[in-house]
Amino acid sequence: MTAPLSPVRCFIIDDELPARQLIEKFVSRVPFLELIGTCDNAVDALFQVQQLQPSLIFLDVEMPEMTGFEFLRLLPTPKPEVIMVTAFPHYAVEGFEHQVTDYLLKPVSFERFMRAINKATGNRSFSQEAPTPAPPIVAPSPEPAPEHTDFILIKEDKKLIKVVPEEIVFIEGMKDYLKIHLPGRVLVTHMTMLKIEAMLPAALFLRVNRSYIVRKRAIQEIDGNVITTTDGKKVPIGVTFRESVMETLRKNRS
Repeated sequence: MTAPLSPVRCFIIDDELPARQLIEKFVSRVPFLELIGTCDNAVDALFQVQQLQPSLIFLDVEMPEMTGFEFLRLLPTPKPEVIMVTAFPHYAVEGFEHQVTDYLLKPVSFERFMRAINKATGNRSFSQEAPTPAPPIVAPSPEPAPEHTDFILIKEDKKLIKVVPEEIVFIEGMKDYLKIHLPGRVLVTHMTMLKIEAMLPAALFLRVNRSYIVRKRAIQEIDGNVITTTDGKKVPIGVTFRESVMETLRKNRS
């Protein structure tokens, strides 16, 4: 096999620690594989995958809250290569119906792992950049906010809700929780402002103080240091944010 010229960014999703550790060990033995993160449940993994953008996912099937197949149905396109890793052979047909790259049965041997990697790297043309050394097994810093996102996934209680960014009026931060204000509805989710800010299209939203993010087109008027949104809500502009807020809005008008 000809190895890709740039590292293949890998992400592992499995609720069993020994299974995650085995795949981590195998990944570390292959010079052109780069582990960018792991997760023990599919719900949290959806947010991490959306932010980290791996090229290859190792995915378990049976997990609490959300199965591997439910995870696949919620993945936005274009989807990364997916190798399923499970102890249950009867899921294989459904796995290939979801167009997974390969299906590995636990316990996985390194030889079988490498055959799956061969198939995954043969399916996709990875970036033709010069190779870089693989970093330690830690998640990288959040990437810049995307210019366009069809939807983001918000967890409320045990449900995952698709939210179209263009429908958000504003977001209110409350310690480690957020209120996401939509027309006629407010979602409450356990998430930080930094995390939601990294998920949102930068061109559409404006941070107006430490606790509020407003969609630019949802600003109805500004009176002093108070924004009135299209749904009639009042949002304060922070003193240290006012100059940058006004400058951004002036640029958008010109």
